[in-house]
Amino acid sequence: MVADTDSGGRYVFLDYLRAAAAWLVVWDHLATIMPGWAGVVFAPAQWVRNNITGPLGIIQDFGWFGVALFFLISGFIISDRARVETAYEFVVRRVLRIYPMLAVAVLLAAAFVATKSDVTPRNVLLNLTLANYVVIPQVVLLGVAWTLVIEMIFYALTAATQFARDSPHRIAINLVFAALVIWKRGIFGASFSLFAVSVGYLPILVMGQTVYWWLGRKRLSAFWGLAYLAAACGVFLLGVRAIHPELLPASNSYLISVVYALLAFVILMHAQLPARRVVRFLSDTSYSMYLLHGIVGALILKALLHRLPTSIAILAAAATSLAASYLTYRLVERPSQRLGRYLTHARKPAPVAVAAG
Repeated sequence: MVADTDSGGRYVFLDYLRAAAAWLVVWDHLATIMPGWAGVVFAPAQWVRNNITGPLGIIQDFGWFGVALFFLISGFIISDRARVETAYEFVVRRVLRIYPMLAVAVLLAAAFVATKSDVTPRNVLLNLTLANYVVIPQVVLLGVAWTLVIEMIFYALTAATQFARDSPHRIAINLVFAALVIWKRGIFGASFSLFAVSVGYLPILVMGQTVYWWLGRKRLSAFWGLAYLAAACGVFLLGVRAIHPELLPASNSYLISVVYALLAFVILMHAQLPARRVVRFLSDTSYSMYLLHGIVGALILKALLHRLPTSIAILAAAATSLAASYLTYRLVERPSQRLGRYLTHARKPAPVAVAAG
C-alpha cells in the first residue's frame, strides 16, 4: 500500500519524515555549528562528517537535508489539504498554523539570543510578520525563520490557485511563477531580489506536490510525474545558478542533498511503517523544536559547554529544547490549530433539512 494512513486519515510516513527532518536540523546546529562557535569539536559529529555525509556529498552535516525534507513534506501535505479545503479554510488554518508559534519564537529570540542593537520595535514587527526577509536592510532575529517565508509564498500561491484545487496541473503554475521571478529578479529593486531568493526554493516544495499527485493520488501518469520532477529540478538549478552559484559544485551541492531527500521521501512513502506514539510525539513537536532549539539549546550549550563533557552538554541542550517544544506545542500550537478549525467550521452553512415526501 502507498502512503498508509492511520484511522484518523493521518499519513503515518510523514510523521517519521517530519520527526527525522527536525532532529537532523537540531543535530547540525547543536552538535556541529554551535560547539564550533565555542571552539569545541564534537567527536561523533566529526565521525559522521568523515564517514557518512562527506563521502555521500551531503552538505551542512544533514542540516540542509533536513530542510529539504521539510519542504518536500509541505509540498505533499499542503496539496492534500488544499484539495479538500476552500480558499478561506486554507488561508485561516495556515496562518494560525505558522504565526502564533513564530511570534513566540521571535519574542524569545529577541529577549535572549539576538544582538541587542538589532532588537528595535520596527525589527521585531518585521520579524513577526516575516516581512524582514524582503526589506533592506535585512535584520534576522530568528535564524531558522527563513524557511517559513518560502512556506508562506507556497501557501499564497496555493490559495491563489484554489480555482484549480482538484487539478494536478496547478504544479505548472507554480513552476512558471518560480522561473519568471528568478529570471526577472534584478529588475524590480532590492526587495524583489530578496523575494526571488526565497522563491528559488519553491521547486523543492513542487517536487513534494508532484509526488502527491503522481504517487499519492495517482492523478498523473509516469510521463507527467517524471516531467514535472525534471522541470522542478531544472528551475531549482536555475535559481541556484543565478543566486547561489557557490552551491553548484558536487563538493558543496544543494541538489545532491535534495535528491537524497526525495529518494528517502519516496522510499518511506512506500514502506509499511507502524504508527508509533513516540514518532507521533516527535512529529507533533517538530515545528516548535525547529523554532526553539536555536534559542533554548543555544542558552543551555553556552552555560554548560565548558563545564561538562561535550556530549552531556549537547544532550542537555536537546532535552531542554524538547521540553520547551512540548510545552509550546500544548500551549500555543494545539490551541491555535483548534481555533483555526473552529473559525472555518463556523462559516460552513448548516445542512438543510429535507422533509420526507
